[in-house]
Amino acid sequence: MNMRKLFNSILHRYVFVLLIMNVLWACNRPERLSIAFFTDIHVVPGNQHEEVFQKAIEEVNAGEFDFVVITGDLSNMGSDEELKAVKAILDNIEVPYYVLPGNHETNWSETGGATYQKLFGDDRFFFTTEAYQFVGFNTGPYMKMGDGHVKKEDVKWLKDRLNLSDSNKHLISLAHYPLMDGLDNWPEITAQLKKYDVKMAFCGHGHKLQLLNFNGIPGVMGRALIGRDKDDKGYNIIELEGDSVWVKSKQLGCELQLAFSWDIHRTNQIDSLEFPHPVDYLINKQFRNHQPEILFESPASIMGGVAQEDECLYWLASDGAFNCFDLATSEIKWAQNLCKPQYSTPVVYKHLTIVGTSQGQVKAFDKRSGKLVWETDVHYPVFSEGKIDGDDLYVACGKGGMLRLNASTGEVLWQYNEVNGFVQVTPCITDDKVIFGAWDTFLHCVDKNSGQQVWKWTNGHRAKLYSPGNVTPVVSNDKVFIVAPDRRMTVINLENGEQLFRTNKHKVRESSGISTDGRYFFAKLMNDSIVVYPTVDYNLEKDWSVNVGFGYEHNPVPLLEADGIVYGGTKNGEVFAVGVESKKLLWRYKISNSSINKLQFMDNQQLLVNSMDGKIVVFSK
Repeated sequence: MNMRKLFNSILHRYVFVLLIMNVLWACNRPERLSIAFFTDIHVVPGNQHEEVFQKAIEEVNAGEFDFVVITGDLSNMGSDEELKAVKAILDNIEVPYYVLPGNHETNWSETGGATYQKLFGDDRFFFTTEAYQFVGFNTGPYMKMGDGHVKKEDVKWLKDRLNLSDSNKHLISLAHYPLMDGLDNWPEITAQLKKYDVKMAFCGHGHKLQLLNFNGIPGVMGRALIGRDKDDKGYNIIELEGDSVWVKSKQLGCELQLAFSWDIHRTNQIDSLEFPHPVDYLINKQFRNHQPEILFESPASIMGGVAQEDECLYWLASDGAFNCFDLATSEIKWAQNLCKPQYSTPVVYKHLTIVGTSQGQVKAFDKRSGKLVWETDVHYPVFSEGKIDGDDLYVACGKGGMLRLNASTGEVLWQYNEVNGFVQVTPCITDDKVIFGAWDTFLHCVDKNSGQQVWKWTNGHRAKLYSPGNVTPVVSNDKVFIVAPDRRMTVINLENGEQLFRTNKHKVRESSGISTDGRYFFAKLMNDSIVVYPTVDYNLEKDWSVNVGFGYEHNPVPLLEADGIVYGGTKNGEVFAVGVESKKLLWRYKISNSSINKLQFMDNQQLLVNSMDGKIVVFSK
């Protein structure tokens, strides 16, 4: 063999070996992913956020991303108009995208989440790539202020989905709320994620890019689309390759900035970060004599209240079930499947139990048999508890305003729909007026018989989130008393809507009530206390407060008074009692980690309480 042939033979073998090595290296090379991560974009048609989001998506399309994730707060009020504006922008993305709702979609949705699902599909997802698995789920809350909450059926779905996951692929979690304080059932969620070796969890809600400790799971809160500095506009980028993680911040038009990086198998980067311990029930030992009796624990979450009459309880659940529970047998007597998640509270009228549905109907069932008696299409979702007055039912129907129906037949007697937002509250009924708030900045007053507007009042804020939209007004001495998200107590003339008094002395929110004799107006503060105003001398600095010790608080459940005792409930599942004359806390008891939905007195005068996680209990007075 001459030298040239020998050289060519060696060269060919060398090239062949290199080719084989490249093939083997390519086969064994770890998958690399580049993910655009958005959260808290708060789009309103025509606002700055919409323009910035459009530019951000243009930048994403010009980059090399595998997909996009958005972990909630797509909108500001969860309105159909806002969600459609977001969808129109997302439809321009040239790679797959995955979306979750945030509290701005689940607190104030005019359709109870139906429009979100119509536009974006399910509110949870699971998908895989070559080396990674991504699980996303809804963290609520649902149609009222309160801590985030993963519904019982979503917890089950998460367990079932994780049980089918591939242990050879890295598992990554996404949600809107951080998996810690602020999400009422975070201990259960993090325990499940750790059981299946979730490597990291991404979230939003806090608007600031930071590394967090989710009970031993590395957590990353993404930056908002627009920071507190209005010139700070951008998004987050997640890069994954094998066991390596890089999280970067991307300001529009600027270079990438590395925020965090770590090895996926090591969690030492969060060892120095504090995480909350599960909320304890130690307060119950202090007031052990007030331990309630548990009547029932629902397999699904309960978003509204429970109605009671005679020996039966009635409630709607997040799995769509309308239940009748027999107190005598401690069993479900009958149940109707209303399909979609339901948020309203039933009312009882004679032989009927009446409910509003998220599909836009009001339905009446025979309370003994569960048979449908009448059904009225009101065209808009019903989220609230109606009010029976004589033979009439007054009920809010979302953007349809307020309805008066014949409770026996379901006939609509009048509809007041001069609202520019949706209505979800229980109305206050007087001899001749119906008073209610809406998410349109106004408190409305209409004639009870005709449905014609008498007056409407506004607190002066243009932002709809300050509306008296989830406030139950009360009336005493021809005056209307309210507290609202503007954190002020206001007194209004019942006859003409004139504002008589307004104060921000106490940091009140949406939870209030009135004594049975009308002498006192009660309101819950956002930290620890309730304040009490006399309804006559409310403006003479004669108010007083009691430190209950419930901590930071914003659950809108109304306060309840009987026999000189004020009862209230919190977002953390506590029930408390305060003496009006003694001006002291009488007791506190924690039944749950979830929001208390309603307090009421049963026929036997026991205090009936239910919480969002499905607990129904009674306290002896």
